[in-house]
Amino acid sequence: MAWRPSHLVLAGELDNTTFGWTIGWLQLEGFDQPLRFKWLGNCHPDLAGWRLRIHRVEPERPPDDNEDEPPRTYAHIDLDQSGHVGDITADQMVKHFELPVNEVARRLMEGKRPPFSWRKCLYLEWFSNTNGRAVVQSTCLAVERIGRRSFELTEQQWREQASQNAEQMDYFMTQIGDALDSPELEEDE
Repeated sequence: MAWRPSHLVLAGELDNTTFGWTIGWLQLEGFDQPLRFKWLGNCHPDLAGWRLRIHRVEPERPPDDNEDEPPRTYAHIDLDQSGHVGDITADQMVKHFELPVNEVARRLMEGKRPPFSWRKCLYLEWFSNTNGRAVVQSTCLAVERIGRRSFELTEQQWREQASQNAEQMDYFMTQIGDALDSPELEEDE
């Protein structure tokens, strides 16, 4: 499971100009202050070595809300999202649907192909020390490179970074498994 605040992102900055570190902030709708972070690791090769500005270029469709569920609250989200990078790229290509998610699902269940276009997507994943895994994945956010690139990842450096990203995901999944096996969880039942 991951926190997916894609629909809340208004703007932000990432700075990966220092090898091995990615720092910055994200302003989210409904938050008085921006999330701040200092992540260990580099972005994917397309963004490594750059300072980046993120801004919304079109409205995001919010996730479908279930009327039976209480409204979402983000009081548990720490403004300090420091930890480790996951996968961070602006080169991911995804299907962009112009329809609401429930309409896409309905058409797929009827055996129909909903209309879509292929778009580049910002994929921003991190592992927060306080809140775990978070993912922003959106075709409605643009990335602007600022200044000059300070370094490019070699093929070996990219393999090492990809391996570290996989290790972070494994560690996160182990934490979830441990939490599910916790005796405290069984007492609550």
